[in-house]
Amino acid sequence: MTMQLKSKSFAFAVVSCALLIAACASSATVLASRTSKKQTITVWQFWSGFAVGLEPLQKKLDAEFEARYPQYTVNDVPISFTQMGTKLTAAIAAGSGPNVVSVFPGVAGSAYRNGLIPLQSYLTTADKKNWRLLNNAAGPGGNIYSIPWTEYGYFIYYNKALFKKAGLNPNAPPTTWQAFMAACKALKAHGITAISGGFKDGYEWEWWAYPLLDQLMSPSVTKQWLEYNYPITSKLFTTAWADIKNLGPYYAKDAFGLTLYNDAYNNFNGGKAAMVLDAPLLSNVLAAQKALGTANVGVFPVPRLPGSQYPPFVDAGPNSGWGITKWTKDTAGAWDYIKWMESKEAQSLGWSMGRLIPNNAQVATPSNNAAVRSILTAIKNPLNHTVYVGFPVSVLAINERYAGEMITGKASIDSVLKMMEQLRMTLRPKIVG
Repeated sequence: MTMQLKSKSFAFAVVSCALLIAACASSATVLASRTSKKQTITVWQFWSGFAVGLEPLQKKLDAEFEARYPQYTVNDVPISFTQMGTKLTAAIAAGSGPNVVSVFPGVAGSAYRNGLIPLQSYLTTADKKNWRLLNNAAGPGGNIYSIPWTEYGYFIYYNKALFKKAGLNPNAPPTTWQAFMAACKALKAHGITAISGGFKDGYEWEWWAYPLLDQLMSPSVTKQWLEYNYPITSKLFTTAWADIKNLGPYYAKDAFGLTLYNDAYNNFNGGKAAMVLDAPLLSNVLAAQKALGTANVGVFPVPRLPGSQYPPFVDAGPNSGWGITKWTKDTAGAWDYIKWMESKEAQSLGWSMGRLIPNNAQVATPSNNAAVRSILTAIKNPLNHTVYVGFPVSVLAINERYAGEMITGKASIDSVLKMMEQLRMTLRPKIVG
């Protein structure tokens, strides 16, 4: 009897163990199927709309990330820069939306701090060594809400044949603001539109404002500005804005109705103007060379103002950046995406496919193009800096709204700067805390 009970007990134990193992195996299978399911990282970005032809690069970068991180799928949503602020503000109010988002660093990133997480703790020693422009990333208070991505510098492209037609030396572009204005006057006197561009979208004004302001601001004033402690209504702003307004007569007569991103480049490439201001992409100078002839397109930095506080340098800084939203549950995955976009491999693709200027110091930028090489050399000047990261995007929107009216004299510079400063002060608690 005792033997039978023991045998039955043993048999029961064996069956129980078998059932338990089977149940564990079944649970493990379910768990494995759940964890093996790909997670989606939704990215909102505006960089792919900066120039025609960047979509293949966008798709390649996302595909390469997914190959390296097979647990993720990228939902990459291109959004125009003009719409990004409105959409992101709405997403923050709703507490849902993208996981990774294009946001300019500095004050611009801090303006969205209610919906973004600080990222400085994610940076490794290697990141700080290899990722340039991190000194521009922190907003007031020291938090970094956007990691700089790629680099820009403001340059003027010019048509040497039109310079020669106006009696100007095609191989000696102006280096001072006085010489630049004299060149504009000479071009106009010969029936040539000096500057290609437009003020319908307002960006043309701001692209002049940044390189002029950072010449006029001393290092101490620049620091105050970036810490949100210097007013837009100051004399430095009125001086820079007046210099920009003085350029009005040297644009095409219909410049009020033209845009920067489309009309400016099209008209310059079509030989309808002698100069065009550019910042984000080397692909624009390459397109101009293709249209006008490589040897016929020259490049020079924004000329020096009489009150410049520095030796020659270039307004250069981060060409957008990457932030992570607060509602993102898998912040490690979102950071993996940012690290990929900042990596040597990704930025090498950006250079080879889109001529994006890398901010990863490990990336080589070979080029046989003299104009491109001159830009890349100037970009490395240690004096380079920018003040654009001190502007909230919504404050710039006021200037964009009235740019055309300022250039034509329908709106006063003082009134526009006053409106900008009023909004800037209203936003101060949100940005500075």
